Amino acid sequence: MLEFYHISKSFSGVEVLHQVTFSIEQGKIIALVGENGAGKSTLMKILAGIYPDYEGRIVFEGQEIHPHTPREAQRLGIAIIHQELNLIPDLTVAENIFLGKEPVQSFGIINFSQLYHDADKVLQEFKFPYSSRLKVRHLTVGWRQMVEIARTFQVKACLIIMDEPTSALSEQEIPILFEKMLYLKSQGKTIIFISHRLREAYTIADEIVVLRDGNFIGKYAKTDISREQLISLMIGHHIPSERTIHYQPIREKETLAVKNLTVLEKNGLALKGLHFTLHEGEILGIAGLLGSGRTELLKFLYGELKAQFSGEIIYLQQHFSPHSANDSIRKRMVYLSEDRQGEGIFPHHHLQFNGTISYLNKLSVVGFIKESNEKALITSWYDELQIKRRTIKQPILTLSGGNQQKVLLARILLIQPSLLLLDEPTRGIDVGAKEEIYQLIAKLSQQGVTIIMSSSEIPELLRTTHWILVLSNGEQMALLETQHTNSQEILKYAFSRV
Repeated sequence: MLEFYHISKSFSGVEVLHQVTFSIEQGKIIALVGENGAGKSTLMKILAGIYPDYEGRIVFEGQEIHPHTPREAQRLGIAIIHQELNLIPDLTVAENIFLGKEPVQSFGIINFSQLYHDADKVLQEFKFPYSSRLKVRHLTVGWRQMVEIARTFQVKACLIIMDEPTSALSEQEIPILFEKMLYLKSQGKTIIFISHRLREAYTIADEIVVLRDGNFIGKYAKTDISREQLISLMIGHHIPSERTIHYQPIREKETLAVKNLTVLEKNGLALKGLHFTLHEGEILGIAGLLGSGRTELLKFLYGELKAQFSGEIIYLQQHFSPHSANDSIRKRMVYLSEDRQGEGIFPHHHLQFNGTISYLNKLSVVGFIKESNEKALITSWYDELQIKRRTIKQPILTLSGGNQQKVLLARILLIQPSLLLLDEPTRGIDVGAKEEIYQLIAKLSQQGVTIIMSSSEIPELLRTTHWILVLSNGEQMALLETQHTNSQEILKYAFSRV
């Protein structure tokens, strides 16, 4: 169905794809894997018409093609679901799903009642809990991901590209997506999906294609290659699987105490009955289904969720009331958002700007900044985090998603936080980069930094935390000691209010 011949692609004179050649058969699900920066998204964006400037040939259904725009690719029967969501936040869910394909009445007037009826019917298949009349900006990243997937499934495409489609979904929403993928496969559709979760490749894919440093390494039936062999092909070295966090005596000094916390937003109850205490160096994981309140808890503590609350918060031995991000940063409480594109990077600026923007007041002398000091400081952090780059003045959008995430980590670590709030810190990151972040989290813990970390991957929480707070529909169901719990117990509590 699809053949790549000697595909090469360069950015600013640097070649990121090198003579990539392989083929894909119709009606199969193909997992495309590799480290961040391996060229996976770049290759798929070439196929989808986003990067029309490349060398080589693409043959699709027996005909050579060269799509110059995504619309042209769609006309050929190729659709893409992006890792960084392409929804319009001020339109409703329904308007986003049927954008450009709205049902119309006479004189070209949109039939909104039909639009919302059709959208609600589509969303029922994804167990979407909100009305399709809700504006997209009010959804969490996970539910926006579901809207993006639902929208693409409405396109009459015979080849569907999915770039990290599960990165914002919890363990319980992923099977819903897999069910839809298998249905599409049964209809003769071909699916290429990029994922850093290797277990997904072995669960849903027929074949696995490996890229490394812009080169095609091989294509394998999933039954012919072990997980260890696959990792070795992707990154060239072994990744340990043991726990990153080792238990240590709890320091006496408390960092954060939350007592009977209830948070009330304008549209209803967000959080209820939260009660936990964290000492220096402790790591608390937050588990729960999509919409359970994981992100809301982190944003509330940081001051980004404007809401009334009752209960008591003690931070660094003082009563604390969240006001704003600026106030939290001054008190060395920092937050890493799950929405890297919308709430993290400054997409039109370079790496130096993105790394130091929150620290400029500390670098300034009577309002002036010595750039050589700024450059030396951020370069040392980028080196420590092993961020792949040509120069610190290159645009951040020229980096892979994983390296963009590392830039954001460097930014918040400059502040030397006492409390670090991490929302899905390894979302869209390959196994090698994940291991680096796990080691960084462990190192920060040993240095006395307290960390609260939300993750949709329960194995990740079991590996990296001391305690796991389980939320269900905004309510605290359990506070579990990590070394004495397991996935089954966590899921039992996570489903208890659903």
